[in-house]
Amino acid sequence: MPSTAPGPRNLRVLMLTSSYLPRLGGVERHVRFVVRELRQRGLEVRIATPRWDDAWPAREEVDGVEVTRLSLRGRAGRRDLAPLVEWASLVHTHDAYPFLKYYLPSRLTRPRLPVFATFHGYEGYPIPFEAKVLRRFVLWLTRGNVCAGAFIPKWYRFRCDHVTHGGVDAPTERPAMGEGAVFVGRLEPDTSFLGYLEAVRRLKEEHGIDLPLGVCGSGSLREEGEAFAREHRLDVTFHGQVGDVGSYLARAQFACVSGLLGMLEAMAAGAIVLALYDNPLKEDYLRLFPGAGHNVIAASPADLAERAAALVRSPGEGEAVAARASEFARSQTWERVADLYVQLWAAKGGVAL
Repeated sequence: MPSTAPGPRNLRVLMLTSSYLPRLGGVERHVRFVVRELRQRGLEVRIATPRWDDAWPAREEVDGVEVTRLSLRGRAGRRDLAPLVEWASLVHTHDAYPFLKYYLPSRLTRPRLPVFATFHGYEGYPIPFEAKVLRRFVLWLTRGNVCAGAFIPKWYRFRCDHVTHGGVDAPTERPAMGEGAVFVGRLEPDTSFLGYLEAVRRLKEEHGIDLPLGVCGSGSLREEGEAFAREHRLDVTFHGQVGDVGSYLARAQFACVSGLLGMLEAMAAGAIVLALYDNPLKEDYLRLFPGAGHNVIAASPADLAERAAALVRSPGEGEAVAARASEFARSQTWERVADLYVQLWAAKGGVAL
């Protein structure tokens, strides 16, 4: 008897995410590129996300995909979501919070509609007890999950059906080694932004290397960072929020990044990743990344500066490190990430492949 389960080419997927374009970040990029790959396979996909800014349209097409922005008021937002739930044959939520705020009543009234979750990142260190409880609650109410980072099962203490570290659109050949360094990320304490500035200071004052640093990002530490750079006469340029950091990464020898997607993108661009951690969770976040052996991971700005100085003084070793990193990054495609989603849905959602 032929299967009546929906196949990839008539599957209607609703992606529910706490943030999407025009916001920029790891979750937004993950959803964007996974959706791109799914649509190339013939799936219908729509995206629902909170409307964080009244200037954004409530509904628009982005990259050929219908995006619905939900009211920030819970009841109104659930009304906005209802027609999409009726349309969908499968729902995939990104993190616990949009599921709990917008989808939970539908989960109770439509228990047979397959629902899955991707868990991204973490909520600080130490992880708040509430955050662990909420993730476990969503885990219980969904059929399966993808975890963005191998640190998640260890620190949240639940089993992940699939683990991903994201993907990248890598060039076919490794770009030539660039010069200087670039920081990519939010200018906040949890990204170790000031630690990277301290490493640049140590490179100059202790190792005699005046490393130019471009800063791509915004945040509460910008003024403090600018003052630190002036005080120590560092060659630091603040570019603010940048829509496409690819050109900055391609021109740099070193990339000061500590997010999973940021590391992959830097490696693909031919830069050597410099990554700082200041707690054991962040250390696992960095070291359990499968490409960690190609990166410079350090617990202190002094250690980071010393190891970066060694690579500057040994161009051949730097080239070798960048080449190995680039080769690894080219294998981490968004197609592979999309495979995990389809495999999960097939195994636990009744999707016929």
